[in-house]
Amino acid sequence: MQSPVFGYIEHVKMKRLIPAILKWSLYVGFPLMLISGCDSIQEQILGTYLLDADRGCASCRAAGPERMVFDDDDLSDGIPGAYRFEFSSGERHSGTYDFLQVDTVIAVILYPDSASSEFALLVGETIRTDYRIRRNAVKERCNGVLRDCVWNRLD
Repeated sequence: MQSPVFGYIEHVKMKRLIPAILKWSLYVGFPLMLISGCDSIQEQILGTYLLDADRGCASCRAAGPERMVFDDDDLSDGIPGAYRFEFSSGERHSGTYDFLQVDTVIAVILYPDSASSEFALLVGETIRTDYRIRRNAVKERCNGVLRDCVWNRLD
């Protein structure tokens, strides 16, 4: 049988622990929010990205673009931005891009309007990608859950 004093001591400890946890989460959580920024996905994707050959799978280098460029002169005009993909073989395709949001997933949709011979069949098609946009990188799953193709931002 526990004494009433022991129960009171445990109750006092809990009353002190909860505010301490809340204070700690405020000190850690608020700076993390500031660091992550509040840029929209449209602003986060803008830039030039190079494939990180040391990360990901062999399929990243074989099938993925070596360089990706996303550009939009005016984000507020409602006109889709432009993209250009350049491959290590010298092939390329370019066009416009937009975003499709389904639930909490945001997909980058590509609309190619020009391409080199290898990608000529893409012109006029709609390509839904599985890119995940991060502050300084674009990622795409390659083999399984733990492996990603990674394109790092240059600018």
